[in-house]
Amino acid sequence: MIAASHRSRPARSRHGGAMPRRGVALVFVLVFVVVMAALAMSSIFMASNANLLAKSYDAERDLKYAAEAALAMGKSRVNSDQTYLTSIPVTDLYRTLFANPLVITGADGKKINGINVQVYVGQTGSTSGQNGRFASIVSVATDVRNNSFIRRLELTQESFAKFAYWSNSETNNGSTIFFNNRDELWGPVWSNDVISIGSGGATFHDNVGTAMTISGKNYGVFVKPPLENQKPILLPSTASLSNLPGYASLSGWSFASGDGANSDERLVRDRIEFLAFDTDMLNDSTSDNEGFFRYYQGKVGTEAQVRGDWPGSSPAVSSVRQCGDWHYMPRKNVSDTALKFYPASVHPTTWFRAQVESAYVERGLTAAAAGTKARTDSAQGTSAGLKTLLSNPNARCFLAGDPHLVATDRPLAGAKPAPQVGAYLLTDLQKGGEDTTFTPNGLYGSWQSVTQNATNQNVAVLRPWDGRNLFAISRLYNSTAKGVIYFPGNIGVSGVVNGLITLYAKGDIVILDDVRYANDPAKARCHDILGMISELDVVVADNALNTPPIIGGGATQLSSLDDSKDLNLHAVVMALGSSFRVQNYGSGPTDVNGCDIVRNGRGCIFLSGGLIQKQRGPVGTSSGSGYSKRYTYDHCAIVKPPPYFPTTGRFQDNRYLELDPAGFKPKEYFQSITPDP
Repeated sequence: MIAASHRSRPARSRHGGAMPRRGVALVFVLVFVVVMAALAMSSIFMASNANLLAKSYDAERDLKYAAEAALAMGKSRVNSDQTYLTSIPVTDLYRTLFANPLVITGADGKKINGINVQVYVGQTGSTSGQNGRFASIVSVATDVRNNSFIRRLELTQESFAKFAYWSNSETNNGSTIFFNNRDELWGPVWSNDVISIGSGGATFHDNVGTAMTISGKNYGVFVKPPLENQKPILLPSTASLSNLPGYASLSGWSFASGDGANSDERLVRDRIEFLAFDTDMLNDSTSDNEGFFRYYQGKVGTEAQVRGDWPGSSPAVSSVRQCGDWHYMPRKNVSDTALKFYPASVHPTTWFRAQVESAYVERGLTAAAAGTKARTDSAQGTSAGLKTLLSNPNARCFLAGDPHLVATDRPLAGAKPAPQVGAYLLTDLQKGGEDTTFTPNGLYGSWQSVTQNATNQNVAVLRPWDGRNLFAISRLYNSTAKGVIYFPGNIGVSGVVNGLITLYAKGDIVILDDVRYANDPAKARCHDILGMISELDVVVADNALNTPPIIGGGATQLSSLDDSKDLNLHAVVMALGSSFRVQNYGSGPTDVNGCDIVRNGRGCIFLSGGLIQKQRGPVGTSSGSGYSKRYTYDHCAIVKPPPYFPTTGRFQDNRYLELDPAGFKPKEYFQSITPDP
């Protein structure tokens, strides 16, 4: 019998599928607890750190606020009483502005605890005032932990040159002056008087301020909100200008005035003429070191010639010695094709007719035709002939001492004197004038010579005819130049300015002809600036260059005898005695020139710069006599005012700096930012 079979169940391997051990869960729990504890600790530390940072930022913010608030308080104190600056001993350079450390309050009026502030002030930068006056206020805010925050505010004293228009009084001879008829003013405007705006309206494109109020405000357009009832700004006193003659003397530019200081603009015996010429051979006269001026001293009784006055309403031809026209003269060489200037008084002479007749023949006319034209040119001995001569488009007038007046300016000692200083041969007179026919000593006055040195002798080489009579504005040729020209009396002025100049006169400054910058102010290069300061008036002369002359008792009016019918004046003008005005503005021609589309007597005054005056002065009338105003603002006067130009006394922000508190010592710091005198 076969036994039944069966399969045996294999035994479970002791290594296959180990059973979980007791205690593993505990390990996971412990790890989790540790991680969570670490996270909790991290959160605690982070929260604590954030709290510390917040407190640190709060403390830094409070220190910064305290330091900046102290700067504002210091600026206010210096503006209210400038003796805080002027009373600082030279050896100290600075002073503590407040007797005790400041306690600063917040915007809520509560004291900021734990912070004290010391404030220091001193004059910094150049202390001469040549390029402006500067001061610095330094505030040091310190907390109880001796943490510090230091700020410096550099201030610059506001120059009067910044104003496009400034007046102390808005009346003239008792009449109120109005901004009206769509006047436009492009720079800062200020008056200590009521500013009046007429119904014709006016637009103000910059700040407007007044110590009083604005009448007719609704007629004005203000780009910036106007400020009324402000603290008055006082004109500078003559005492505040007392250093200017000394600066001029250091430059060699302090001159004696022949007629003294007086308010009669007709008494002008001396004049200065600015000029610019190409010294670097770049075919222009706009670069550095290319600015000069020359000084003409008139003789006693020559005021009319120095001013360029027209000689009466019906002058004899022989008396018209400064006005004339242009003709060819015999060639010196084949290339000589330039016209030469001849005053009217020499046209009837035989030598003039002989010269122009010879010139016509040289240029191809027959002898007969040349003789006819020469007789026509020279027959100017009557009023009608003078009118014809001066009606030519190229007719001109010049001021005494100008090289074009050679035929009437050179003195003779007898018929044919031996060559000597101040005397000339007939052949030296019988010629047409040009830029190089310079006469150092003439009939009406002389050009002052300059002391030569090795450097400015180069100028004499470049301009042998007048180089020894040119005063260099640049320090390249005059190392002691300070930029100030001084006259103790009246002085006439004209020409082209290249450089930085302040012209200061005790008497009137009389504008004899255009005064322009070598670099057009419209291009805002800020290279040239002229400040004119008169203790009396700044007056535009009523002379033959500025006013079209009248011949025949008013029956005949001539066109302008200048190179431009308008007057161009590039300058910051300051009249401390009274006004900027036009001589005889209410008389003379009324319908000869035009200003834009308006016909008038003398054309436009194109003033580019600023106008500061005690009271408004007249320049023309509604009937057409005088000039029409076309004033623009020169923004360069803010960033580069004329040398030593007067300031208002008010300080304004210039630069703001943060200083390192480590090792800060006020005395050493102020020494580091104040140059040696």
